[in-house]
Amino acid sequence: MLIFFLAGTVLVLAMIIFSRTLCVPSGMVERLSKKKWFQNHWLSGGYLFGINALYFGATICLLFLPIFTNIPYLHLVLMFLATIVSIFTWSAFSTAWTGSFKNRLKMALTGSSFYLILALIMVIQWVSVKPLYPNEDTFMRALGWMLGFFVSAVAFSVCFIFTAFLGKRSARV
Repeated sequence: MLIFFLAGTVLVLAMIIFSRTLCVPSGMVERLSKKKWFQNHWLSGGYLFGINALYFGATICLLFLPIFTNIPYLHLVLMFLATIVSIFTWSAFSTAWTGSFKNRLKMALTGSSFYLILALIMVIQWVSVKPLYPNEDTFMRALGWMLGFFVSAVAFSVCFIFTAFLGKRSARV
């Protein structure tokens, strides 16, 4: 498990470092950049918030698939693919959006706040873990909430970095 964690960390860091050379879906960038509403930082941030929620929900639903199959490590492949799709989407959003740096920060914070809210929910659940019956060991449940917080916090950070700092350079107002 530690090897998968380290490999994922290295992959995300490499994608951030080499984000300028990422092959962004140009069709998505063109369609988004031509929409007048997309250049409004609140609307585009809300749209990114919705897409993040949609991707998260779809990934959670797909993670129930390994229950019905005997394919080992399918959940890791699904989470890896969800991460790649999310990073490409964030990169496309960052490339398509134009405006001042201050508005870009507002858009990025609005869009990535889905993962911030999710991280806060994970912390609340983690801190309030109580045994369901007498003498229950709550370690594994607490560990799950802690790992959920870590994943949500990393998703928030990477989404914010990609959408706020790695886009087209515009006037820093």
